[in-house]
Amino acid sequence: MSNAHPRPTGRRHPGKIARAGRAPKPVSPRTYAAEPGGRPVLVCAGDSITHGMISANWVRGVAQAAAPTMDTVNAGVSGNLAWNLLSRLDEVIACRPAIVTVLIGTNDALAQISDRWSARYRRTQRLPQRPTAEWYEENLRRIVDRLKYETTARIALMSLPPLSDGVDGRWNDLITPYNAIIHDVAARAGVPVLPVHERIAGLIADEPASLVEPWDGTQKLMGAATVRRLLLRRSWDTIARKHGFATTTDGVHLNEHAAAQIAVLVERFVNNAGENGYTTR
Repeated sequence: MSNAHPRPTGRRHPGKIARAGRAPKPVSPRTYAAEPGGRPVLVCAGDSITHGMISANWVRGVAQAAAPTMDTVNAGVSGNLAWNLLSRLDEVIACRPAIVTVLIGTNDALAQISDRWSARYRRTQRLPQRPTAEWYEENLRRIVDRLKYETTARIALMSLPPLSDGVDGRWNDLITPYNAIIHDVAARAGVPVLPVHERIAGLIADEPASLVEPWDGTQKLMGAATVRRLLLRRSWDTIARKHGFATTTDGVHLNEHAAAQIAVLVERFVNNAGENGYTTR
């Protein structure tokens, strides 16, 4: 497969046309591949935390910052596990990206909460097997391998954000093995890990413990957060405070304050600033 980037055609994708008072928005992989803009492309791949529909949209901020020199594609899909991202990776590769960021694994970890969570993911995401840490590692390695050998992109993985504003305890124990896998896969592939977990954990450490409510491990707050966002037009930060969290709206999805940390890390990587400082432990 040829990995050369398409030559500029002078056309811009309709979603990228500058309108007075409006910043450019990221488009989906299929939309961009159907009519490429002819400039270097950043693809942000992941799940709902990247998709930005039921979580604060950090990709939009990155797109605005990158707009003068680069197009941005949002390849996040809510609910996806690593296997789902691997299954649709052709869409990412078809964009002929210059840079790819990968933030995937929160749903793989959540599937370990209970048999009910696992069964729900198998049904809704049409998984061929029960999610396990070993399967996650296999799928993540295949994602990175394909990106390395089928694109010319600079690649960065990202560590998973904390659950339930937890930097220790049950939810940290659930996330920790998956972050260890991310670091191991990155080290073997020679790609950096953007320290999302560490940056958001820093925000949590700054919050008084009395203001943070523990998450009960259910999805009940997810529906409430969506209603408050879509119907009541509340900000994600306001919803987080209403539910007793500092960085998440419902124990899983990020508020604006936390999402901004991801945007900063990605912008630095895109601009090469501090790239070698990110760990590949």
